[in-house]
Amino acid sequence: MYDNINFIPGQLVQLLAKPYAPSEGGESIQRNYSVASFPDGSNKFELIITYLEGGQMSEYLFKDAKIGDEFGYKGPMGIFTLPDNLMDRDIYFVSTGSGISPFRSMINYLHQKKIPFKNIKLFFGTRTEEDLLYRKELEMIQDELPNFEYVPVLSREFRKEFRKGYVHEHYLDLIDSTDKKPWVYFCGWDRMVSEGRFHLDERGFEMMKDIRVEIFG
Repeated sequence: MYDNINFIPGQLVQLLAKPYAPSEGGESIQRNYSVASFPDGSNKFELIITYLEGGQMSEYLFKDAKIGDEFGYKGPMGIFTLPDNLMDRDIYFVSTGSGISPFRSMINYLHQKKIPFKNIKLFFGTRTEEDLLYRKELEMIQDELPNFEYVPVLSREFRKEFRKGYVHEHYLDLIDSTDKKPWVYFCGWDRMVSEGRFHLDERGFEMMKDIRVEIFG
């Protein structure tokens, strides 16, 4: 057993499971998941896994897997990480559902290590208030870091303390009212990321120069 797991906030691991179902033919199921926890010197990491009906890994994890089962993993790996210069420009994190995973890792890392950054806004889109993962934790960090803003957006439920609608409209208004482009990081389902890239392409943003993405599905 490793004494610790070293990873850069924003990276992912490839989870390996070998279910006993005959339909799998004895082969492992492999799926990539962004690490939701932050480096703390331990030998543990945290993942957010959403149930997807009919998905091989989802069906196995939610219906067959038991506490104590062993899984393999590869990684950590990936380049969906913070920019080298955190004081150069603002950063907008845009996520839906379990796409908040790498951003939770990043902002906790910055908070715990007291690493300075210019301004970070986390736009988190969910259907209902109940779906707001890590809400209290992110609100606490917002209270302690004046240059971090947590922006929950609900698409199916009205609550006066939260933004309403879809996540894109809330950061695009800010982009349209500022002269300097922020970094924009997208993490979530392919449709959300594609829509976001389309809107930013229209505004002259470029992949890797201004935009970084992590796609699920």
